[in-house]
Amino acid sequence: MRLINWYTITLIFLMGCGGSLNDEQRKQMREARELNSIKKVSDVEIMEAAFAFGRDIMEKVEAGLDQDSLELSRKVAIRWLQTGSSAGSEIERQVIDAYLNSMVLGAELADNVQRLGTDSLLYTKPVVVDLPDGVVEVKGTWNIRMSKKQVVLSISKK
Repeated sequence: MRLINWYTITLIFLMGCGGSLNDEQRKQMREARELNSIKKVSDVEIMEAAFAFGRDIMEKVEAGLDQDSLELSRKVAIRWLQTGSSAGSEIERQVIDAYLNSMVLGAELADNVQRLGTDSLLYTKPVVVDLPDGVVEVKGTWNIRMSKKQVVLSISKK
């Protein structure tokens, strides 16, 4: 209700200032409307978008872009967790243990998305090294915490 009043007041104010909007103002109004519109997306779409969102961020991290600026611009938390480390959350340590178990069983290690509560997701990507004796070693994982809201907004930008 407050949002509708805000839009009404803004619109009246803008019309009182000449009645016409320039291109930049129209663009800002359209973006604000899109951000506040209701979007219906399925869990499958959210998970697919989370994979795409996480992979896009990881490409930028691996390309050497500043991690802090990526966190701010994408509104995520990026963290490196080394194998055997006691740092990180319980779910991050469980995921790295799952990667280690999969490696022992000979399964392929791929990126992963986990739900964190009702409003967040965790994208993980293992970093593996092939040793000279043919053994594969898991060095650690990149962990990206993202809100479902950011993921849904990334769907609408496509």
